[in-house]
Amino acid sequence: MGLSDQQIERYARQIIVPGIGGIAQERLLSARLMLTGKAADLATVLAYLVGAGVGEIRLQLPASDAAEQESLIIRAAQLNPEVVVKPGADNIAGLNLVFAIGGGSEASELIVQLLGKGVALIFVRLDEPATIAILPAAPPCLACADADLLRPLNRCGDNAGFVAMIAATEAFKLLAYAAPTPAPALLQFSGFASATRELRQNPVLAKCACSIATQKQ
Repeated sequence: MGLSDQQIERYARQIIVPGIGGIAQERLLSARLMLTGKAADLATVLAYLVGAGVGEIRLQLPASDAAEQESLIIRAAQLNPEVVVKPGADNIAGLNLVFAIGGGSEASELIVQLLGKGVALIFVRLDEPATIAILPAAPPCLACADADLLRPLNRCGDNAGFVAMIAATEAFKLLAYAAPTPAPALLQFSGFASATRELRQNPVLAKCACSIATQKQ
C-alpha cells in the first residue's frame, strides 16, 4: 500500500533502523494484536506498540480494570491517532498475535481460546523467575510445553517492567519481519540477565489437544 509522507515522518526513527525499513512498517500498520492481562502490567507495553504503529490493538482486561481500560484507550489515541485501540472480544479471528501477561487459571483460559486457531502467542510471566514464552504456532501450547508455564503466580520480581518491555520487543519482531517462522522459544530471567532455549512439548505427555488441532488445519 505504501507509506504516506506523514507516516514516513511519524515512524522515521524506526524506519531507518537496518532491517526494518518501509516494508516492515507497512506490516506493523496492517497487523492486528490482542493484549490481555492487568492494566498495570500492560500500560507500558501498549504505549510502546502504539508508538511503533501496530494497526489495531484489542485490549482484554479483567472487569476490575474497566476504568483503567478506558484511560489506556484515550492515552493511546493521543499518542498515535493512526492506531485503533479498542476493547477486546472473545473472537480472535483475524488476529496476527496474542500478547498475554498472566499465569495460573488466567493462562488456562487462554489455552482454550487459542487451541486450533493458528494465532501466534507471546506469554509473559512477571513473577519469579520471570519467563517469556514465544509460540509462533502450536505445538507446543502453554499446557504441553516442557516448562511449568501454568504454575500459580507468586510475587512479581523487581525486573517485571524490564521483562515486559523485552516481550514487547519480541512482539514487534514477530509482527514486523517476514522471516521464516521461528521455533518456539523460552526466555528465562535471573534478575536482568536472560538465557534462551527452544521450547518443546513435554515428552511425558503422549498427545496434547494443540497437536491434534494443528494436524486438522
